[in-house]
Amino acid sequence: MFLSADNFNSYYGVDLEVARFFVDRTVPKENLYWKNRTIYLPSAPGYIFIPLYFDLLLRSGAEKSELLSETTVQISEFILHSAARHESKQIKWKQHVEEILARLATEVHRSELQKSLEEYLCQERPIGNNKLKLGTIFPSLNRADSYLFLISTLKSERLNHQAALDAWRALMTYFLIMDDLSDIKEDLQNQEENAFVDAGLHALGVQEISQMLNESIECLNAMNPTLGKRLQQQKNLIDIDAIIQSIRSSS
Repeated sequence: MFLSADNFNSYYGVDLEVARFFVDRTVPKENLYWKNRTIYLPSAPGYIFIPLYFDLLLRSGAEKSELLSETTVQISEFILHSAARHESKQIKWKQHVEEILARLATEVHRSELQKSLEEYLCQERPIGNNKLKLGTIFPSLNRADSYLFLISTLKSERLNHQAALDAWRALMTYFLIMDDLSDIKEDLQNQEENAFVDAGLHALGVQEISQMLNESIECLNAMNPTLGKRLQQQKNLIDIDAIIQSIRSSS
């Protein structure tokens, strides 16, 4: 399904100008993240998160003119291209992080944040750090966090980067848990990272994951009530306990 700018605005509460910018944007050439894609925003979480998060950055105080600048958007696209190279096993995680650091060497405007991110993301399997307020306790839910280097390049003085970090953790925790839930059988067979495996395929693990979903929705609802309501509606349609019980029964 194709999502229009009006869809993003009405379904998810995304600023209409932000939504139009990304809906109308041309697919970047020779970018592995968009390989074989003909539109910038296919209706999949791995793409629709982009306008959702840029809207959350806007709500965190970033200037719209900077967010929608070619400089910022091309950095976003580079990070995603490198992430796709890692996902396709062309490069290892450390090489992925190093690629981003090299690309952003002259673009960083929040050096302390960048140093914290580098300390966190240079781990082979990044684990959340309460001191740095980054990530979660499950490495499988931190696998997209290299995107956070984008925040370190933003100049906007009004930007509350902790709010931006919290919004990212909430949004991606939600999307990645849902992705892991749909892929759990395949991930188990292929020994791929999965939050439900990290948590343990038992009642306490499911309870912990469900609590993380609830906290994510609560955080997003405070920033963008339309988005929070939409994600709550989606969660209500899924019986996580039944799905995990089915996996246990078939194993």
